[in-house]
Amino acid sequence: MNTSAADLKRIIHLLSEIYSSLEPEEVLFQSLKGIVSLIGCEAGSIWELSEEEGKLFFRAIVGRGAENLKGKSLHLGEGIAGSVAASGKPRVIDDVRKSSEWNPDFDRASSFHTENLLTFPLKSRGKVIGVIQLLNKEGGFRSEDIELIENLAGPVAMALENARLYLFQKRLFKETALALATAIDKRDPYTGGHTKRVLEYSGKIGEILDIEGNELEKLELSAILHDVGKIGIPDEILRKKGSLTEEERRLIEKHPEIGAEIVEGIPGTESIVEGIKYHHERCDGSGYPDGLTCEEIPIFARIIAVADVYDALTSERPYRKALSPQEALDYLKEREGQKFWEEAVRALLSLFPVGK
Repeated sequence: MNTSAADLKRIIHLLSEIYSSLEPEEVLFQSLKGIVSLIGCEAGSIWELSEEEGKLFFRAIVGRGAENLKGKSLHLGEGIAGSVAASGKPRVIDDVRKSSEWNPDFDRASSFHTENLLTFPLKSRGKVIGVIQLLNKEGGFRSEDIELIENLAGPVAMALENARLYLFQKRLFKETALALATAIDKRDPYTGGHTKRVLEYSGKIGEILDIEGNELEKLELSAILHDVGKIGIPDEILRKKGSLTEEERRLIEKHPEIGAEIVEGIPGTESIVEGIKYHHERCDGSGYPDGLTCEEIPIFARIIAVADVYDALTSERPYRKALSPQEALDYLKEREGQKFWEEAVRALLSLFPVGK
C-alpha cells in the first residue's frame, strides 16, 4: 500500500464527515413523537419499505410496548400497512376488528389494544419508501387528520430517506475503513486477517458488556483502525523475521500514536481515537505510550487490548508458534486484573466453551 499517513488522514476525515451529523434515527423518532402529540392519538410508527426484500420494517415506534415490536416486519401487501405501501393510498380504519386485513399479532406482542388507525404512504420522487401509521384517536380519525398528515408526509419521507442514506454512508465508511486497515495488514505477511478478527472479538466483547447502538459502532471502528498507525512504520521493521533491536522496538511502539494522529480532530470520534492510542496500555502501568493504569485506560482500549493479544497469541509468528485457543485464554486469565481488564477477559472467555 503506497498511501502516505497524510493521505490516509484526509481519506478518513472525508469518510467520517457523517459522524458530525445529527443522528437521523433520532430525527425520525422525534418527528413521530411530535405527530402523535399533534394528532392526539395514543401511538404511532414509521415503517420503511425494503424493495429488495419486499418487506416493511419498523424504523420508529412511539407508544406502549414499542420495544417488543422492534425487528418485526410485514411483507408488501400484508396487513393494513403492507396494503397501503402496495397501493400508495392512505387508509382510515374506524374499527380494526371489522377489517379482514388487520393482524392482531402485533397487539399480542406489545400488549397493546388497537381500536382505530390512520395509515399514510411516505413517498420520495413518486415512489413509496414507507408508511406512517397512527393508532387510537378518541372518536376516530377525521378528514382534517388526513390533511394534516398529507402536509407532514413530505418532511417525514425526507427524514426517512436521509436515515436510509445515513445508514448507507455509515456502512460504506465502515467497509472502506476496513479495506484500508486490511491493506495495511497485508504489509506484514504474518498478520493477515488480524484486523477482521480483532473487530469480531471486540464487537462480541462489547455486546456482552452491554455496549450498544452508536457506542458499539464506535468501538468497532476503533478496533478496525487500531493498527492504522503501522502505515508509518518501515517495511523492513514490520516484516523483520528476527528479533527487533531496541531502536526498532521503540519505532514500532509509536504506531498507536501515529494512528491516533491520523484520526484525531474528527468531530465525535474522541473515543475512537482513545481506543487506537491506548490499546497497548496495561492495567499495571507497563504498557505504552503513556504507562496508564487500568482505571485510566479508556474502555474501548481495554477491550481492544484483550482482543488484540488473544489474536496475536493464536496467530503464527516468525519467532514463535501459535498458541492454541485454550493456551491463549489461560494466558489472559492468569493476567486479568494485572495486565488486562477483568471484565473484558471474562467476556472473551464466555465466547469460548474451552475457556470455561
